[in-house]
Amino acid sequence: MKKMYVKTMTVAAAAVMLLYSCKRAESMDSDFQGPPSASAALSTKIAADEVSVLNGWLRFPSKDAFASVMKVLHGQYANGEKLAGWESQYSKRGFTSLRKLYEQIDADTTEYRRMPTVDSLIKTGKILDCPDSWFATVLSKDGLIQIADTVYSFKPGKEKGDGIAIPARHAGVIVRGGDFSSLQGAVLHETSFRWGPMFRWPDEEPIPGPTGLPICQYPSGFMPNWWGQKGKDVYASNNGIVFPEHNGRQVKLNYHRWRVGYIFYASAGVRVKMWKHTRFAGWQSVTYADEMLIEACCKGKVIIPGFPLIPFNEQTSPGWPMFARYAENNFEKTMKWTATGLFNEIWLDHFNFHFKVNYRGRIVERDIRE
Repeated sequence: MKKMYVKTMTVAAAAVMLLYSCKRAESMDSDFQGPPSASAALSTKIAADEVSVLNGWLRFPSKDAFASVMKVLHGQYANGEKLAGWESQYSKRGFTSLRKLYEQIDADTTEYRRMPTVDSLIKTGKILDCPDSWFATVLSKDGLIQIADTVYSFKPGKEKGDGIAIPARHAGVIVRGGDFSSLQGAVLHETSFRWGPMFRWPDEEPIPGPTGLPICQYPSGFMPNWWGQKGKDVYASNNGIVFPEHNGRQVKLNYHRWRVGYIFYASAGVRVKMWKHTRFAGWQSVTYADEMLIEACCKGKVIIPGFPLIPFNEQTSPGWPMFARYAENNFEKTMKWTATGLFNEIWLDHFNFHFKVNYRGRIVERDIRE
């Protein structure tokens, strides 16, 4: 069959929609998660109960059910805690999430482990990189998820965000694996905006230490949008003192902001994470900082073709800007998410991120304003 390829947006179309949104911004709801539909009032509890496991992946009966479940996950597990508890009701039926797979691979913390770490597998394109832990919770270990009568496949190594929508009648073929793009009715989606090349893990040049400005005070000028994760590895404190080793192995801190889209789901968020270098397997997140504090603020628009743009302005914690965690190796926060049964995307106008980490008395603090 002839392969179908869908480009989600052109620069011209995006420009038209951005212009149109300026006239509608005052009247739009910033908490919008998807277009209105007949079943928009679906109970989150009913939606969660209706989720089933099919061929090792989760099946949601409708786009509203999927959006409702994501609302529960982002609401009740806003800091990524206890996601494993939510998954457990489905793991008993044969479901292993991508998030759980990450945990299983890096469960071996022995000093001489030789099996590659998650970080190594991601960098070699052997496992899907999903920076959003909440989406990784509903995605199977093989990068599969079903909504109504469509199965979506996200393969590792696809830095442009390519995903394939496949009619569920091909479930048997999907289970066997292989190239799904040639299946009858399969549609390949380019899932994120790219006005230019997307460089993975580009180095940022933030201002060391706090600026004293409110976190939601944005700089002037245009912010080029990027797909993926944007941040840097840090190996020493602000005064240049290298981090103490962990069991004789090198330690680093990675901070990044993410902006990703997966056809029917998109999100933007921030993360700081401690890593230790293993002797043979690569970097592994098994060393803990004494204290992690983050604050962030972002502004932009949710883009869904055929609907007016939805403006938003989100920050980590209104009224208490700095989130704090103690004895932690990973601290993350989803700033904005959107979920529909259609293509959707988050367009960022600004994205500020300030964090401070104390690792055994070594202080790292950065202020990124874009």
